[in-house]
Amino acid sequence: RRVHGLGQSSQVRVGEWVIALGCPLTLQNTVTVGIVSATARDGMDLGLSNKVFVMQTDAAITQGSSGGPLVNLDGAVIGINTLTVMGVSGISFAIPIDLANE
Repeated sequence: RRVHGLGQSSQVRVGEWVIALGCPLTLQNTVTVGIVSATARDGMDLGLSNKVFVMQTDAAITQGSSGGPLVNLDGAVIGINTLTVMGVSGISFAIPIDLANE
């Protein structure tokens, strides 16, 4: 497959497979997979202080993975891994790449 660089998060659909790349706990080149659960989850519902919408995925994003890319199966970056809900597995969030490009 050919890597496509930046994608468009506005084109992401619920149920789409995604890949989270990162370096959790200093474990380099870690890759996890999951699906998109929501494309525009209100950050205020997560306790974020400003109004921002994030993508929700069940791909594991743990300490050290934040800042890494969330990519679709074409290899296009569609988000930036950001946070997870502590004490709960399978709920992680990414900043949509369209928002990051603003």
